[in-house]
Amino acid sequence: MTFFWDAETPPETHVKPGAALRSRRGLLWAALSCSGWLLAIPFLRLTRMPALLGSYVSLAMWAAAFLFGAAVSITAVLVAASRRSWGVAAAGLVLAAAGIVAVTRLNPQVNYIDYQYREHRTALARLAEDFRAGRLPDSAFTLPPDLSSLSPSGYAYATSTEVFVQMWQNWRHESGTGLAYFADPPDPQARVNTAEGDFGHPQREVGGGWWWVS
Repeated sequence: MTFFWDAETPPETHVKPGAALRSRRGLLWAALSCSGWLLAIPFLRLTRMPALLGSYVSLAMWAAAFLFGAAVSITAVLVAASRRSWGVAAAGLVLAAAGIVAVTRLNPQVNYIDYQYREHRTALARLAEDFRAGRLPDSAFTLPPDLSSLSPSGYAYATSTEVFVQMWQNWRHESGTGLAYFADPPDPQARVNTAEGDFGHPQREVGGGWWWVS
């Protein structure tokens, strides 16, 4: 009679040993963690073309490339960690972080703001002069013809503290971004009505006293 404790013990399973960071396989695997971001960068440069700037297509392309880079990085780091290649996993995290910084600098919305400001600098300077002189209505108004291409919605308004030109809003009119000129240097916590259901804050000065508000 054979008892269960006399049964043959199955061989132990072992985790496949990981690769050392300095080995060829370790270096290759670490580089793989940022390969998604490197492949995404040439694709993201297309979003900086004026024909695509500010459009839903441009933002969708940027989001898709970002998700692709993140998926490749996360997969590479998790596989390295599962094989106990801690050095490779740590190096992969560092390289992935560097990739995120590089891709974030290609954000099409930021480049769109700078591009549009350069294209409309003279007209925006005249609008700021009208604001300082009190010639703008204290309400929503129609932009002059030389600024009509800056704001697809044609939405702009002036208050006692700023004049805001809307450059983008979602289809529900509940979120928007644009350029604002302030009577005094704005506080980072200043609130600007950027759409019917949204308030934004000054992000950075793009030039001539105009600030990107989002």
